[in-house]
Amino acid sequence: MTVQKPALSVQYILNLEESHDGFKLITLGRKQFTQFITPLISIGLIVFGFYVGFNGAGRYYVGLGALFLCIQLAVRYWLLPMIFKRQFVRYQLGKSEQKLALYQDYAVMSSHGRDREFRYQEVKHFAEGKLTYVIELKTRVVYIVPKRVLDTNDRVLFENTFNKLHR
Repeated sequence: MTVQKPALSVQYILNLEESHDGFKLITLGRKQFTQFITPLISIGLIVFGFYVGFNGAGRYYVGLGALFLCIQLAVRYWLLPMIFKRQFVRYQLGKSEQKLALYQDYAVMSSHGRDREFRYQEVKHFAEGKLTYVIELKTRVVYIVPKRVLDTNDRVLFENTFNKLHR
């Protein structure tokens, strides 16, 4: 029996920025439209308040819409990143070395001394962010691979391997 050599093999340790980019990509990246629904509702409340009249009950709608909008902005751009950073630092999520090896029909991801093999047909979602690639399997397992570990040729091979699955 011959041992297969991987077409691509990379080792890396995720940093905070890459982990945050991957997390943002997997949680908000697929729902481009839905992430704007609640701010639009808040803006709609403000507009309705001015339409009704700011002197009467409209000022309550304007205040309520402004309050909701401020809360949404604070949660999205201050609270969630702060919580993510705290969890990342507290549990040392990125401190473990990870390895990814791509073979002809399957890939192997190694982390914390355990190898996890998955077939390319198990990939549910593949996305590209600013700093990372995210691979989500049908079993809801998510792999984050930083772009910095892939040179130009490896990046083309990596993207083609997963993009051909979602055409």
